[in-house]
Amino acid sequence: MTINSQPQRQPRFVESSASLLFDLVRGLAAVVVLLEHWRNLFFVDFHELPHRGPFLFVLYLISGCGHEAVIVFFLLSGFFIGGSVLGAVRKNKWLTRDYLIRRLVRLWVVLVPALCLCCLWDTIGIRGGHAPALYDGTTVPLMIQNVSATLNAKNFFGNLLFLQEVKVPTFGSDGALWSLAYEFWYYMLFPLGFFALHGKTKVGLRIACGAAFIPIALLVGKAILLYFPIWLAGVLLLSVPAPKLTAQRANLIRILATCLYIPLFLGLSHVTFPYVSLIFVLARDYILTAITFAYLWLLSSARGQIVPGTPSRFCRGIARFSYSLYALHVPFLVLLAAWFVGDHRWLPTQAHLLIALVPLLLAVAYSYGIASVTEFQTDRLRTWIEMKLGWPHPAAALSSDPKQDDIKA
Repeated sequence: MTINSQPQRQPRFVESSASLLFDLVRGLAAVVVLLEHWRNLFFVDFHELPHRGPFLFVLYLISGCGHEAVIVFFLLSGFFIGGSVLGAVRKNKWLTRDYLIRRLVRLWVVLVPALCLCCLWDTIGIRGGHAPALYDGTTVPLMIQNVSATLNAKNFFGNLLFLQEVKVPTFGSDGALWSLAYEFWYYMLFPLGFFALHGKTKVGLRIACGAAFIPIALLVGKAILLYFPIWLAGVLLLSVPAPKLTAQRANLIRILATCLYIPLFLGLSHVTFPYVSLIFVLARDYILTAITFAYLWLLSSARGQIVPGTPSRFCRGIARFSYSLYALHVPFLVLLAAWFVGDHRWLPTQAHLLIALVPLLLAVAYSYGIASVTEFQTDRLRTWIEMKLGWPHPAAALSSDPKQDDIKA
């Protein structure tokens, strides 16, 4: 019998259980956003309920956290995208063109069809005439703006260039697209700021990056810049060593942390203010950021090798179409709400809840179906573009297509 005395290789993050947990958080955040829009479109607000049992209390509690779920997205985006920048610099493999093509392909492969489908569904909904007040934005839920006024070429291309909430409104009924502008400009601002401040960067390049950072910051405006520290907190998470705990203790701590984080997340989402103010909302979001940072830090202690099986496939699967689910579902759900409930939302009776599950599940299936021909083909599209341009095309750390998952049995 021989004993292998060599130390066991520490798995890369994408091979670790922490990666799966981060994917699960990302996927569930997209589901929370979906649930908020579904509830708002199909059912009356909580204060309008004649009866408020425990089940409805929990349903309305969970389905009121869409904004907070986006804060979680920002943190995870900073962790993954900021990490790709720092990793490339550390390995001396940074190429601006590679970074830009990866980011633009990743965003546009979903955004372009999302905008086209939004135009299709909104046009059908408006011409169908089942819920004119809903599409005019004159009835609850007020999450829908005047769709006809924003369904035009200027707003289409403005959203395509990530200028929604900067120079143009979000396109049509797809109000969820607001956060994509935030994401894109963070993708641009972070490397510019990093190289402007990085001591090993040549002086000329530092000046050029700093000079480019300033007009972009002025362009995007106060709201996007005020949320930039939340995205940067995800980058900061990379530099904080994961807690070193024994396997048994780490599992217990992560379970306890989850049991504590969920009520804090839900509770913060329902904090009310004496009057609407960006300062109050921002303070709440920064508190949520700090709590989420601590929670993700504890999850990062799960550095064991991924165990193949249904749980790992579920975590990867729900994360891999989370972007499509986020960007695609609103116009489709608005159309279904116009057909099912019209301009007057339902009370959440047992019968209505069962009926409303149909459009909810259809929205998930629809998003997954579109993702299978768009988001899941991200790597193929990027590789094709790089080949046409004559650029080298290194493989992604994790395939965008679940069928080519690097988790092997």
